[in-house]
Amino acid sequence: MPTPETAPPETMSIPVVDDTDVSDGEWIESPVDDATYDVLMALASKLEAIDTYQVYAEDGNAELWRELASDERRHAERLFSELKQRIAGA
Repeated sequence: MPTPETAPPETMSIPVVDDTDVSDGEWIESPVDDATYDVLMALASKLEAIDTYQVYAEDGNAELWRELASDERRHAERLFSELKQRIAGA
């Protein structure tokens, strides 16, 4: 029996390995490669941050949030450009 010092944290789950076959063949693969997915998700995070900072600015210290949103926008523009290049090259 694990002691409190060696027991995994309660939030940690044990991975489950499912060795059963999918009844209709192989699982469907994503149409997006990992690198493109990474760019897409990073872009989504930047866009979400811009929206969130606007809400924060309404609570006060608008200049701080505007400055941070401006940085996020610059990053989002760079990621969007990268995403367009990846899609065009597909």
